[in-house]
Amino acid sequence: MKLLSIGQIGAEYGRTIQRFPLVILSAIVASIVAIILIEFEELPQPPIPYSILLASILALPLLTTLTLTAEKSKLPIAKQWGLQALGVFLLIAYAFTVPTDLDSAPMIYLFRFFAFAVGLCLLFTVLSFRSKGQLNGFWQFNKIVVFRVILTGAFAAVLFAGLGLALAALDNLFGMNIPDQRYAELWILINGLFTVGYILAGIPDDLDALDSLPEYPKALKVFAQYVLAPLVLVYFVILYAYIAKIIVTWNWPQGWVGRLILGFSAAGILALFVLDPIKELMGQSWIKRTARWYYIILIPLVVVLFLALWRRISEYGITEGRYLGLAIGIWLAVMAFYFIFSKTKSIKFVPASLCILTFTISFGSWGMFAVSERSQIARLQGLLASNEILVDGSVQKAPAVVSAG
Repeated sequence: MKLLSIGQIGAEYGRTIQRFPLVILSAIVASIVAIILIEFEELPQPPIPYSILLASILALPLLTTLTLTAEKSKLPIAKQWGLQALGVFLLIAYAFTVPTDLDSAPMIYLFRFFAFAVGLCLLFTVLSFRSKGQLNGFWQFNKIVVFRVILTGAFAAVLFAGLGLALAALDNLFGMNIPDQRYAELWILINGLFTVGYILAGIPDDLDALDSLPEYPKALKVFAQYVLAPLVLVYFVILYAYIAKIIVTWNWPQGWVGRLILGFSAAGILALFVLDPIKELMGQSWIKRTARWYYIILIPLVVVLFLALWRRISEYGITEGRYLGLAIGIWLAVMAFYFIFSKTKSIKFVPASLCILTFTISFGSWGMFAVSERSQIARLQGLLASNEILVDGSVQKAPAVVSAG
């Protein structure tokens, strides 16, 4: 591996700033705001709105995606900046929906932030390759980005450990009395200044050229075939043995089985995603057969997932977790039917459909927060009415004995 000089590293970072100026600016703003919030966390009111921090973090995947999409579409500079301006407008609109003091606000705002972050990261993986074809380019792009993120995470961890140890040495050996929050601020600076820039620097300039890139790491095939595949097999045996138990004993499935089904689904889909580029090669026809049978096997498990969720919902109503389980179950069913019956069977459908699902359920009267709230309010009203506490819309004195069921 060729080592870069300090000058080359500086030049590379300069090119990254030139290519992604608003993304780097957002990372700097997020770092500054986070440090200010840490420094003044004991104040009754934050000195700077949390909305700026959350919007700046969401700007990282959103503005990066818009930059790459504009580059790949070969838009004129004016239209590229117009697309960036649209992204900034959406971020400002989102910021106005976030309370100034997030600590005292309902958790719904934090959950929605994480949902938007996941959705934008999924959008990043697929939007630049939204046109038909270019499956290899899409796969190679995501492979490069994932490897870069893993490598950057390792570098950031080592850098933090080294500098953190240096701070501890100054504290213990020289009595400099370094506050604990300095370590958190160090971690923020490393991620805001180094991590973001290093990941962006690793994104290829010519995305179209990736489609003709033949490279396929052998380690990935080993990982999918000898790590993920046995894991999927273990899940398969346990889950189908449990289905047999349900049929024999005629008992409703337990709610915990849903987690195992989601684990089986995630491991299987990831394995098939990793193996997709080599499925057409000679001697690798087993990958296609495995993919088809995997999705056929998945359908009964999705039915079990729905039954387990229905039992909990019928007894205790809908919560955010149960809503999310239902949404993922529907998505898995759509995935299964798509890869069984579709002629194209494009792997781009995986992140694209999951991205749409993530955004769809995160807001609106149909979203998981609004539906869960209505369900729990209706359940509470039903309990109060059944105990004659709520009569004709008015709260009455409770009887001597109140039933919780």
